[in-house]
Amino acid sequence: MTAEPVAHGVRDPGTEWYDRLPLPVWGADGAGRITFVNAAWSDVTGPEGSRVGVPFTQAVHPDDRAAALAAWEQAQRSGQPYRAQFRLRRHDGAYRTVQADGRPHLDPQGGGPTWVTMCTDIHDHAQEHHELASRAAMLQDIVDANADCIKVLSPDARLMSMNVGGMRVMEVDDFNACLNAVWPEFWQGDTRPLVEAALAAARAGGVGRFEGYCPTLKGSPRWWDVTITPIRNTSGEIVNLLATSRDITARRQSETALRDLNAELEARVNARTRDLNDTVTQLQRSNTELERFAYIAAHDLQEPIRTVTSFADILASRYAAQLDARGLKYLEFVQSGAGRMKSLVDDLLTYSRLTHIRPSLGPLEMAEPFEEALGRLRGRLGETGATVTHGALPGVLGDGPQLAQVFQNLIGNAVKFARSGVPPRVHLEAHQDGEFWRITVADNGIGMDAQYLKRIFEMFQRLHSRDEYEGTGLGLSVCQKIVEAHGGTIWASSEPGTGSTFTFTLRAALPPPPAGETGAAP
Repeated sequence: MTAEPVAHGVRDPGTEWYDRLPLPVWGADGAGRITFVNAAWSDVTGPEGSRVGVPFTQAVHPDDRAAALAAWEQAQRSGQPYRAQFRLRRHDGAYRTVQADGRPHLDPQGGGPTWVTMCTDIHDHAQEHHELASRAAMLQDIVDANADCIKVLSPDARLMSMNVGGMRVMEVDDFNACLNAVWPEFWQGDTRPLVEAALAAARAGGVGRFEGYCPTLKGSPRWWDVTITPIRNTSGEIVNLLATSRDITARRQSETALRDLNAELEARVNARTRDLNDTVTQLQRSNTELERFAYIAAHDLQEPIRTVTSFADILASRYAAQLDARGLKYLEFVQSGAGRMKSLVDDLLTYSRLTHIRPSLGPLEMAEPFEEALGRLRGRLGETGATVTHGALPGVLGDGPQLAQVFQNLIGNAVKFARSGVPPRVHLEAHQDGEFWRITVADNGIGMDAQYLKRIFEMFQRLHSRDEYEGTGLGLSVCQKIVEAHGGTIWASSEPGTGSTFTFTLRAALPPPPAGETGAAP
């Protein structure tokens, strides 16, 4: 044989039948030099790859030549068949992955063996295998990077594999130390039945889940949230189990700390509540005693005040002629002070009675207490030229005498705090608001600044001196006491120089009709 190139290699006698094979075939001596090729080899590699006498590696990718040649030399030494995978260069310069399988054929003339090698194109299969291997490596990288401990268990719950992230969190330096270990035995105490139940659920084709305590391989305390699922083969049979353990130690520690803190706070709140209840009890007892004292004091002061008033009147009627101007002035002070004291004691006694005596609420027409209040104020209304008007007055649940006191105080205040030179005008309106009536008493008086609207309902609170306006400072406090005892509320709105509006609510005597209905008979 010569190394001269031929179109289809050399045709030794008895080798022509190789041309009928669809797969590329080439023969080589022990050094790997081509001795003949078939037509399929020439079609694939072209003239450059079919020259006799050149190493067969001439047509192999440069990066694969060393491995292909090493496998050839190993076959020569061992006498075993040659097998290798490499990329073969086509005649167009492209490379295809092939699997080469060769066997020696002895020369009947006594020469060295000729190795006949057949190439199978496995390029597509190799690419698929490479892609699958790349995907598997990528998935393994993802699994290893996961901070959860991901384990594959045999059906009898023995450890088969663990991801790198899991080894890190479980403090496993060498997985061989726990390979084939019985996984449930790592769990102890109350958690062990939960582990067995989760394994049973996964073996039955479901999902098992539990939370439990299990130290790491080095003894560090850890709490885990574990999920166990079945791994099936292509036939759907359960062949292994996948257990994923998430470290929830920080969460459990936070929950424990929060629970302890809540218990401590609850204990503090309970202690504080007991202290507050004791304080409230003491305040209620003190308020009761003060209210009792105020009632007794106001009641008992009536007699000495009447005595002072009576004797002051006797002095004024019988001995006024014998007193000089200074004496008359002093007597006037006594009578004025006794009068103010009588008004204050009367109002205080009224307020105290409201505390001790709950009103007897019943249906009544609001016109009745309103007219009673006007009757009590008739003299003052006439003196000031005041006008009092009103809209329709409804039926309410209330106590007549107490509601008369409310109207008397509100209308009396409107007349008292009239603007100079402007006749007082008072108007009363009622508007239903669900189960309540909202009653407004509006006047055209001096009004007040908004900052005083809450203060005016406090006891003995006055916005003006006694020299400007008479009164004890209890009138609005009495109104608030009565309205709240009726289950309502009272408030005020005002604008200086324009007037004030007092609004309070009372429960309606009858419930409002359903929507869309009227009280008229058909």
